[in-house]
Amino acid sequence: MHTEAEARSLINYASAAYCNKDKLVNWSCANCKGPAAGSTETTYFQDNSVASAGFATVNNGQKQIIFSYRGTNEISNWLYNLNIDLIPAGLNGTYKDAELHEGFNDMTNSLFEQTKNTLKNLIGKYPDYKLVFTGHSLGGAIATLTAFKLGEQKFINWEKLNVITYGQPRVGNPKFANYLVSKPWTFTRITAYSDIVAISPGMSMGYYHNQHNMHINSRGKTITCSVYKEDDACIDDFYIPSIDAHFNYWDLKINSECV
Repeated sequence: MHTEAEARSLINYASAAYCNKDKLVNWSCANCKGPAAGSTETTYFQDNSVASAGFATVNNGQKQIIFSYRGTNEISNWLYNLNIDLIPAGLNGTYKDAELHEGFNDMTNSLFEQTKNTLKNLIGKYPDYKLVFTGHSLGGAIATLTAFKLGEQKFINWEKLNVITYGQPRVGNPKFANYLVSKPWTFTRITAYSDIVAISPGMSMGYYHNQHNMHINSRGKTITCSVYKEDDACIDDFYIPSIDAHFNYWDLKINSECV
């Protein structure tokens, strides 16, 4: 699991994914500051057919290659968000019944080849850099499923995959969650109290989160949750939904307007 300091340092990158191509390629966006300042070799990728987008960039100071995916910001994104059918994850043996969110899977696939091509180029230049995938909301779901596919296809060793997401919805069923927990990657899902997106789609619909979860409660205290299951201490304070909670983590804010 990542530290709180690591989680804080990636928020600007998750937030920057909401910015347009020109601002990202020139690294001149409002979110391209703070811990993200000085990032270079930024590559933007998108698929207009499903309105998905993301970018990759290099932080030489931290020796990181970072991939960040945009959260929901267009009507077509919502249509895919609402496509909540569970489909086979394509796993075998113990996990043959693992399933994932069809809409999130489609959006992940829309950017996957661009991600792989960019990744191949960057790890060729920086083989010793840490590889990080991040995103807010829908972007977190795409980051998670992208890393899963890279590991499953043996494009990248699981041990080299780092995923930090913010306000991510559930992406699959309990079998899929258990499969992800069984893998030797480093995964941290940041949630904030009252953020209803983080508990959607519901367990009653067959969905379940993989771990680890770092939760910020109503008192602003960071709770490290169970490493094995969805922890009651970390999901019981969502009973008063708040849009603001979906964009605020500690004293930091996801700037989805990129202003």
